[in-house]
Amino acid sequence: MALKPGSEPPNTGAPEDYAADHPTEHPSDWGWHGEWGRAARVAGWLVVVILVVMITATHYNGTGTLSLIAVAAGLVVALLWDINRRRTSWRN
Repeated sequence: MALKPGSEPPNTGAPEDYAADHPTEHPSDWGWHGEWGRAARVAGWLVVVILVVMITATHYNGTGTLSLIAVAAGLVVALLWDINRRRTSWRN
């Protein structure tokens, strides 16, 4: 059964003193849309490069190298997924 518009009281989770000092506003009203944009993608690739360069450091065993490769590979997969998601998002 669908709820009727206006059937629930507004701000049921906020205390009265908080609701009085904080009017209903959304982050998109002041310019935040939930993404860091290009800076996050550039920083992600920069971190991948730094991790790969760190492999050249001296390690006592292969555990350090393996963990660097695993984290770098995980970041590459996430960044490639993001590229694919952004490129094909309008096709849905």
